[in-house]
Amino acid sequence: MIRVVAWTVGLFAVGCGICHLFPEPFVEPLVLLALGATLYLVSGRAPSSPPTQVPTRTEGQESTAPVARSTAAR
Repeated sequence: MIRVVAWTVGLFAVGCGICHLFPEPFVEPLVLLALGATLYLVSGRAPSSPPTQVPTRTEGQESTAPVARSTAAR
């Protein structure tokens, strides 16, 4: 989460600096589009946690884990 905040603050600081350096009216929309595209690309590269595998029970092997019971059937 800290990395996301750092990327966001850093990119908007750069965008604000660019808008102050070039005060033309067309620069701000271009910077906002570039910021949106960059945040989209960076968020797509964020690593996701690998899927957890549920251990399977083989034939004849007893499970030691408690079985969760649904309360909907009661």
